[in-house]
Amino acid sequence: MTIAGLDAPIRARDIDSIIEFLPRLQSLDPNQAARWPEIRRTGEKEFEIYRGEDHPLVTEFIKALYQHGLVRDFDWPKWQPEAMRLYDHPEALKKARMKTCVKLLTLHARKDRFVDRHFASMVQSGHIAAVLSRMAEIRRKWRNELSVDSDQS
Repeated sequence: MTIAGLDAPIRARDIDSIIEFLPRLQSLDPNQAARWPEIRRTGEKEFEIYRGEDHPLVTEFIKALYQHGLVRDFDWPKWQPEAMRLYDHPEALKKARMKTCVKLLTLHARKDRFVDRHFASMVQSGHIAAVLSRMAEIRRKWRNELSVDSDQS
């Protein structure tokens, strides 16, 4: 699968497909976003290690981000300080542009490949839902602008 660059067009139907996950992610009990890794004692000198795993909805969502082209090619590690600022200041996220939302989703999806359960922890914190809510708000504005433009023609 080829990953598009950050400036490649974003199709409305792809955004719509991703936004459809919002109510499902919001209804997911945050404590169920992932089964976290743990070590259990099974005997005096025996232990079992459980790696942990994401909830199937989290896995499905990440897969959908790739399928719908909303994971983009850019230097996300370098952009992490800005992502942290948006995470720490949710009011700033409420003013973000669509491109910024795509960068956030990309960063979290890519970082999850290096940090186990990163994406699930972002779901658990409500950050992913906040990003999707912002995308939905922008998408509604686009629809309204299109309907106003078509009314004037």
